[in-house]
Amino acid sequence: MKKKLTGILLLLLFIALPLQGQAKVKAPKKQCHAYVVMDAGSGEVLFGQDANKKIYPASTAKLMTAIVCVEKGNVNSVIKTKSDVVYRTTPGTYSLGIGAGVNYTFKDLLHMSLMSSAADATDSLAVGVFGSKKACVEAMNEKCKELGLKKTHFDNPVGSDIGAGYNETYASAKEMAKICRYAMAIPLIRSAVSKAHYSTQKGGMYVNTTNWFLKGMAYYDRDTYKIIGSKSGTTNAAGHVFIATAADYEGHELICAYFGNVSKESTFASIRSLFDYAFNNYKKGKLTLTPSNYDVRSSQKYGAVYSEYSSLHCYPAQKDGLFAPNKAITRKQLGTMLGAIDSLKDNATLSAFVSENENGTVTTTRFAQLLQELYPVTISDKKAEEVLASCSSIDTMDETAKEAYASFASGALAVDDSCKTANQRITRGQALLIADKLADYQMNYLADHAQTQIAEVRQIPGKDGTITLPAMSYTTFNKKWSDSLKEQKEAQDAEAAAKKAEAERKAAKEKQPKKDAEQITEGTKSKENASQATTATQKQKKK
Repeated sequence: MKKKLTGILLLLLFIALPLQGQAKVKAPKKQCHAYVVMDAGSGEVLFGQDANKKIYPASTAKLMTAIVCVEKGNVNSVIKTKSDVVYRTTPGTYSLGIGAGVNYTFKDLLHMSLMSSAADATDSLAVGVFGSKKACVEAMNEKCKELGLKKTHFDNPVGSDIGAGYNETYASAKEMAKICRYAMAIPLIRSAVSKAHYSTQKGGMYVNTTNWFLKGMAYYDRDTYKIIGSKSGTTNAAGHVFIATAADYEGHELICAYFGNVSKESTFASIRSLFDYAFNNYKKGKLTLTPSNYDVRSSQKYGAVYSEYSSLHCYPAQKDGLFAPNKAITRKQLGTMLGAIDSLKDNATLSAFVSENENGTVTTTRFAQLLQELYPVTISDKKAEEVLASCSSIDTMDETAKEAYASFASGALAVDDSCKTANQRITRGQALLIADKLADYQMNYLADHAQTQIAEVRQIPGKDGTITLPAMSYTTFNKKWSDSLKEQKEAQDAEAAAKKAEAERKAAKEKQPKKDAEQITEGTKSKENASQATTATQKQKKK
């Protein structure tokens, strides 16, 4: 039944499934090597110029150095600078002159690296955490692989490039924006790049940022958005570089990775104009932005699931850019999430559930009842008794509620032990994981209950005439399901294309001997004709 149902759905997929996406805008032309403007919430590039072109990141490479150092090192440690590091710092970028044999905190070196772009502080941090610059670079490149970055590579921690003899540091604007997005999800890095000034806890250094937006040296529309940080860079090969992050007052966050203007003034002016363009088009409804949610987009627990559905723009928005996974989810927020992820947007049962109390929170018991209304199942009394024995706060529940709750608590949708407490409020993080698992639950349920989902036969126009298919109550599919069906369709198409190519190759191979014979015959005839013409010419001359 499941194979038959999948076959039907593959036919229906490209007919019934509404195309997802958003209105695109034209990318403004800029005099630079490359740029992209990315929605930090979803990771989607909204527009850009030469986004995948090879560029040199200059000191924006220090964002990756910061990432691997924070993830590997002890952020509360003290690092003593070494003479062979600070006096032989990687050439090609600016040094602050921090001195040798000086104790700095990890956070001091991180701030000096990211704010003032100090190569000596960056190298000292890299060596302090990894033992050598080489080991740090290896970690940077491993992180590139982990993030799926195929056009980015580093051979030093500070961003020196071909101008200083470092030929293996390069990237693309799109991939540097991805690195910035990841870095801005780490609170310590996010905090460091947001500061205009910083006094070190040790060593007596006072640090100023190179970010002209934060120093008040570059104008932008503060009534619409706020520049919240990121990283600058300059080399002869890279030009003037800046990756800026801006957030509006609704919790949306944009990243502009800009490479290669002839001056700082023009670089910052260009970035400002691109932010203005993006936020204005959002206001006009020409662009859709995702809430920032920086606290979950790169987390081990929620990051992969968040990324899976971020393009659906269904996550709760907060002005501070947080998802707040431990905060209780409201019915309205849960309805939006399930509506997008699980294609229940127009479901009457879900709509009624939300309208009962939009701003009310959702207990595990109430969610179990909603689930039972959406996908009715039965559970044996013995099984229910076994499940409820390990649950708490069930004394006031009636038998119907107990059956629904037992079914929920015993299944895959109970994502953690707290789901076994009947009056426990479901958090945003739990709701995200539940919505993801519900996508699988739907597929299995529909396969096992296909007879209840298929109504009368209907006809659909096809390329080769009319196709007769069953009319289904589910006319759309959840994202996970549609992606799976698309993968199956692509695999089938690829297999068909391979078979066709093989058949054509065999046919060509079979025709080749005949063609060769024809060519030999034609060649023989040509030689005979040429010989006859020569003989005739010779006879004519003799006459």
